[in-house]
Amino acid sequence: MDFLKRMTEVIDYVEEHITEDINFNDVAKIACCGIYQFGRIFSYVVGVSFAEYIRNRRLSLAALEMQHNSAKVIDTAIKYGYNSPESFARAFREMHGVSPMEARSKSVTLTMFPRISFQIYIKGAVNMDYRIEEKGTIRCVGKTYHIMKGEDVCANAWNQYLDIKDEKTGRTPNEAIAYDFNLDRAPLWQVGVSRVLEDGNTVLSIGAEAGDSEYPGFDIFEIPATTWALFPGKGKVIEGVNAMFTKIYTEWLPSSGYEQSMQYTVEIYPPGDAGSNDYVFEIWIPVKKI
Repeated sequence: MDFLKRMTEVIDYVEEHITEDINFNDVAKIACCGIYQFGRIFSYVVGVSFAEYIRNRRLSLAALEMQHNSAKVIDTAIKYGYNSPESFARAFREMHGVSPMEARSKSVTLTMFPRISFQIYIKGAVNMDYRIEEKGTIRCVGKTYHIMKGEDVCANAWNQYLDIKDEKTGRTPNEAIAYDFNLDRAPLWQVGVSRVLEDGNTVLSIGAEAGDSEYPGFDIFEIPATTWALFPGKGKVIEGVNAMFTKIYTEWLPSSGYEQSMQYTVEIYPPGDAGSNDYVFEIWIPVKKI
């Protein structure tokens, strides 16, 4: 019920501020999690990203206004966050299939993206395995990406780390860490560490546990010393990880007697087929007793 209440409050906030610059950090606070985690949970539960939900709601309301009053296109565009009538018209046509001016016709067909609501759905209980461990500081090496908002940007950071080759070496950062430095190894293997800053932006560092060497061209980052709740998960990476984050924040944390102690999360990815339903990964959340 706490999760339903928080998510309903998020949607209320969006509707009340739909013509304003919505602060993603404020929204994440309503949901009681970091902005990075909120984006993953929202996308998993609703089926579209939070940014896409806001965009679709704005364009739906803009279509209603174009049909029912004589507002100028430029005024409607500015009201719903577009800097020019041209960019507004492109987005409007992409969603509705017609231009804003054509939407004034009473016979035109438009698309409505309704406000979402959350309801309880009871299904068979699924156990969640976890363990609580104290860990010292873990020194890591890899690449660090500064993310303004949104999971799509986080996905782009992972794609850069895994897929973008250096022009000089012909290696991706992931290949350099694994093969040139021989650091892709147990127990951490490939690790992603995200932390939310006070301004709401996210820093995502991807790499592996470092040795004592120097690593030119790469960033050193740390997993801080604290108490961690560790959750093993199984499934295709994007779908499985988002599902596990959703279960952690909506089921485990509200009923565990723990709360998140820092705006950090750690993701551990061992070797294997990340596109398989049997792929096994691990998520760490820093916790303290309530």
